Amino acid sequence: MLIKYFFIILNIVFGTKSYSNILYTITDQKDHNSSELKCLEYEESSYGATQALKNERSLKPLDKTTVNAVESNPLIIFQKIIHQFLFGPKATYEGETANKKKKVYEQNAVQESIPDHYPTGNVLRAELFQNKSGVHLPMSEYLHRGHSRLNITMDFMQTAVNAFAIFLDGNENDILQLPASYVLHSARTISMMKIAREKLAATWAVVKGKQRSDQITHQTLELYRPLFKYLSGKEIAKLNLSDQRILTYIGTHAELDRHQVGVVASRYIKLNKDWCEARYLNLMNNLLCGIPITFMRQIPVSTYLQLSHQIFYHIHACEPLQRRFYLAMMRKTQALGKPYSWNARDVARLGLLLGVVEGNELSAINPEAVAGITAHVMQIMDPQNLQHFTETQREYLSPKPLNILVRKLKLYEERLQIYDSALKTKSVLTLPVISLHFVFR
Repeated sequence: MLIKYFFIILNIVFGTKSYSNILYTITDQKDHNSSELKCLEYEESSYGATQALKNERSLKPLDKTTVNAVESNPLIIFQKIIHQFLFGPKATYEGETANKKKKVYEQNAVQESIPDHYPTGNVLRAELFQNKSGVHLPMSEYLHRGHSRLNITMDFMQTAVNAFAIFLDGNENDILQLPASYVLHSARTISMMKIAREKLAATWAVVKGKQRSDQITHQTLELYRPLFKYLSGKEIAKLNLSDQRILTYIGTHAELDRHQVGVVASRYIKLNKDWCEARYLNLMNNLLCGIPITFMRQIPVSTYLQLSHQIFYHIHACEPLQRRFYLAMMRKTQALGKPYSWNARDVARLGLLLGVVEGNELSAINPEAVAGITAHVMQIMDPQNLQHFTETQREYLSPKPLNILVRKLKLYEERLQIYDSALKTKSVLTLPVISLHFVFR
C-alpha cells in the first residue's frame, strides 16, 4: 500500500512541474497562483488587467515589422506566433535566418566568377583516319555561353573547328575573349562564315584591345582586311587618316559601301584643307564616291587629267550618277576628249567609267583602243551596250575580256528568248478568253 501511495504522490509532483514549465504555459511562473489567466490574443480587450504580461518573461506585443509581415503574408506571422508560443519570445524564427542566408548566398554567387569553359570536339573520341585523329564540332548543348574560351593547340584543324563553334553558338562576350593574334591570322576564314554581323564586328574590339583607333598600324589593318568591311563608317573615320598608307588602304578596299566612304571622306576633308589637289585625290581612290558632286565641280578640269590611271578602278561605292559625272569631266576637251579620239591608254585610264558609256559611243572607239579594256571592266558592262561592239573591235580584245563578252551576250540572248516565249504563251491563253467574252456578250 505504501508503494502505491508513493507513486501517486510522484505523479502529482511531476504533473505540477510540467504545468509550471514555460514551454507549456502562456503566463509567468510567478503568477501561477493568480486566478486571472489571459490569452495573448485578447491582450488589448476589456477582459481584466494586463499586469500579468508586464514581466520580462511574458510574451511581448508584435513589432512593426511583424505587422507589416502580417499585412504582406499572414502565414508568416502565424508561424512566428506559434514559434514564440513554443520556444519563448527571445527565440529567433528559422524563416528569417533562412532568408538572410539565402540573400547572402545569392550575393556571393553573383560575386564569384564562373570558371572558364574550353569547348572542344575531340573529347571521348579516339577514332583515327590515316593515322590522324578525327575533327569534330563541339556540341552546342555543352557550350557555356558567355564563358567559353578558345584553347589553341597544335591540332590546328580542331582548334579552327572549336573557334567556329564559339562564333556559331557563343555570344559576343565569348568572341571578345578570343586571342587577337588568332583573329588576325584567321580573318579570311572568319569572314566566310554565315554568322551575325554583330559577332563579326566584335572582332575589331579584339584586335584593337586597349589601343585607340588612331594607334592601329597599317600592318594590322592589312591582316584584318577580310573583316574590315563590317566596321561602321564612324569607327573607320577614327583611324589615323594622316598616314598615307592607311588612307590608301581605305581607298582601295573594294567592299566598303557609300555610307562608309562618305563618313571617312567627310572626316578627311576636315583634316586636310588641300584635299582637292591631285596628289591627295590619287590617294583617296574610292573615297571620291563619298565626296558630294557639288564639291567636285569646283575642281579645275586640268586636275582630272593629273589623276593616276588606277583611281577609277577603285570607285566601287559610286552610284551611276556619280560615275556619269566623272565620265563627263574626263570627256571634256581639256581632259581626254570624245570617244573617237581615245587611244588604248585613255581607255585603260577610264576603268569602271566605261560601264556607263552608251552603246553607240562604244562603237565609235578606235579598234586599237579597245585593247585597253580589262576583264574586270568587262564584267560590269551592260550586255545591251556590249551588242554594239563590232567584229573589228572584238579582234583587238584580249582573250579573257573576249570570253566574258561572248558569255554575257549568249546569256542575254537566252533570256530574251525565254521572255519572248513567255509573252507568246500569255497571248495564246488570253485569246480564248477574249473570244468567249464576245460570244457571250
